[in-house]
Amino acid sequence: MLTIYSLLPLTALLISLLVVKYSASKSGALSILVAIACAFLFFGMDAYGLSIALGKGLSLAVYVLLIIWSAVFLYHVVYEFGAIDVINRNIVLFIKDPFVQFLILSWLFASILQGISGFGVPVIIVVPILIHLGFDPLKSVAAVLLGHSWAVSFGSMGSSYFTIFLVTGLDQQRIGYAMVIFDCIAMLMTGLAVAFVYGGFLSLRKALYYVVPSTIVTTAVMMFVVHMDLVSLVALLGALSGFVTMYALYWLREKPPKVERLFRTELSLVDALLPYIVIIILSLLFPLLHLDRFFLSFRFPEYTTALGHFVKAEEAFSKIKWFGHPAPISLFAAGVALLRYKQIGIFTKEKLADVKIQAVKKSISTSITLFFLISMALVMMDSGMTATLADTVAAITGGVFPLVAPFFGVLGSFITGSNTNSNVIFGKFQVSVAESLQIDPYIMAALQSIAGSVGVALGPTNILMGASASGLTGNESGIYAKVLKPVLLTATVLGLANFLMLTMWHTHFGG
Repeated sequence: MLTIYSLLPLTALLISLLVVKYSASKSGALSILVAIACAFLFFGMDAYGLSIALGKGLSLAVYVLLIIWSAVFLYHVVYEFGAIDVINRNIVLFIKDPFVQFLILSWLFASILQGISGFGVPVIIVVPILIHLGFDPLKSVAAVLLGHSWAVSFGSMGSSYFTIFLVTGLDQQRIGYAMVIFDCIAMLMTGLAVAFVYGGFLSLRKALYYVVPSTIVTTAVMMFVVHMDLVSLVALLGALSGFVTMYALYWLREKPPKVERLFRTELSLVDALLPYIVIIILSLLFPLLHLDRFFLSFRFPEYTTALGHFVKAEEAFSKIKWFGHPAPISLFAAGVALLRYKQIGIFTKEKLADVKIQAVKKSISTSITLFFLISMALVMMDSGMTATLADTVAAITGGVFPLVAPFFGVLGSFITGSNTNSNVIFGKFQVSVAESLQIDPYIMAALQSIAGSVGVALGPTNILMGASASGLTGNESGIYAKVLKPVLLTATVLGLANFLMLTMWHTHFGG
C-alpha cells in the first residue's frame, strides 16, 4: 500500500494538468497538498519534519529562481533595446543556402539563445525569422522546438543543471561529465531531426556533413567547460562553438561572397553582443580570483520519520556563491548593457520600465509553480515516498529499467513544460532506482536531465508559444504530430545508450 500512497502526489499532478486542465501553478499547489497529507497520514512525518522539508524546498527554489529571474531580465534588456534584432539580421547576411539557414538557425542559433535565456525565447525569436525567410510555418516551429531542445538542460545559465545536482545531492561536475555524453547523442539526433523536417530522408545525407563535425566540436567544448567548472556557460559556449564550426564548414564548401557591410542600427554588432561578452569574461574571471568563500547557504538538522526513514543533516544546503552564481553575473551584464545604451542615446526610462514589467510577467507564474513542485519533491524525499516508489520500480523492472528511464524525463517535461521541473519531480527518483539496482547514480541523474531536455519540445507552453509565433494557433495538434516521433526516437536511443553504458560497458562516474 505504501507504493500506492507514494504515487498519489504524482497522480494528482498528472490528473490536474492533463485531465482537469488546471494551470501549472494550481496543479503544483494541489500536488504539494496531497504530498503533505500522504506524508502525515501514511509515512510518519510530523510538523517538525515537514518544516525541514519545506525549508529545503524554499532554499532550492531561491537558488534556481535567482537564475531564472536574472536570465529573463537580461533577455528583455537586449530585446527591448534592439540588440537581438541586430544579431539576427547579421546572421542571415553571412548564409545564403536555404538548407544551411534552416539548420543553423533552428538547431544552433536557437540553442545559443537557450544558453543565454531559454523559457521559450528561442521559439519566440527564431520561428518568425525562419518564416520571414520564406520557410513553411509548421516546419519552422517544429524545427526550432526540436533543434534547441538538446541545449535546454545546460541552458538558461544552467538552471536545470543546477537543479539536478541540488535535488540529487550528487557531485556537480561528475553529473556534468555524464550529461555531456548523453547530450552528444541528443544533439546529433535533434540536428538530424531538423534536417528531416526540412526535406525528409533526402536532406539527411547533406546534414551529416554539418551535423556530425559540429556535434563533435560542441561535445569537446562542453566537456572542457564542465572541467573548468564554468557551469553557467556550458550550453552557451557549446552552441557557439557548434555554430562557428558549422559556418566554417559552410564557407569551405560553398565559398559564399564576402559580406561588405554589417547590419547595424544605433547598435553595432559588438554593442549587441556586449552583455554576452561580459558574461563570458566574468564567468572565466571569478574562478581565477578564488572567491568561493563568499556564499550564502542554509543549515538543516537531521530527521527520522516515525517509520524509520532517516534524513541526514545539511550543513551548507543550496550554496549560493556571490561571485559564481549565474544571477549576479547576468545582472552585472545587463547593467553594463544599459550603461552602453545610455551612452549611445537609445536608453529611456520607459523602455526600462517595459523590461521590468515583461520580466516580472514571465517569471511570476514560473516561480510559483517551481516552488510548489520543489516542495512536493522534498516532502516526498524526506518522508520516504521517493525511496519507496524507487524500490518498487526497481523490483518490477529490474535490469530493464535503464532502457525506459529516459521516458520519465520526457514525461516530466511534457507534463510541466520544464526540464527544471522534470528534474525536480524525477531526479531523486532516478537516483533512488539506480541505488536499488546498484548501478551508477550519476549516469541515471544525467540521463534524466538530458531526456527531460529533449522532452521540452513537447511541453504545452512551448507548443503554444510556437503556435503563436508561427500563426498556427488552433493547429497545435499538427505541431505535436511533427515533434512527437523525433522526441520518442531520441529518448529510445538515449535509453539504449544508457543500457549499454550501465550493463555492458559498466561505465562509472561515481568515484
